[in-house]
Amino acid sequence: MAEEKPYLTGRTYIFRLPKGKDLQDSITAFCHDNQIKCGIINAIGAVENATVSYYDQAKKKYEKIVLEDEHELVSLIGNVSIKDNRPFVHAHAILSNKKGEVKAGHLMLGTKIFSAEVYIQELVGEPKVRKEDKVTKLQLWA
Repeated sequence: MAEEKPYLTGRTYIFRLPKGKDLQDSITAFCHDNQIKCGIINAIGAVENATVSYYDQAKKKYEKIVLEDEHELVSLIGNVSIKDNRPFVHAHAILSNKKGEVKAGHLMLGTKIFSAEVYIQELVGEPKVRKEDKVTKLQLWA
């Protein structure tokens, strides 16, 4: 394992995302526009529909879970790193329907915002860069 160097905290952002936009795309665009290369993401809110996935380890591919109705965004947690020389958001979401039943997974494009309050803590230091891991076939920190 490589020797890790500590990160310092940089800028802190607390903001709301607009209704009707894609959650994954909006957070990624915010990071790109603000040149955030490394950070921690948290969010809460509600979505009109959602797309999450889980990674099938045997098949080595993501399997989509499409939720076509409204859900509370109980929690979104993730990070920002660099992939293909651009900010990349890796986030997992926990979503609850009107019965309180929970679905969760890796956030994908296709999650339409009803309301979203986002917190991003920028980390200052050498950004983590994602590359395909030959064993798992995942885009992991190099």
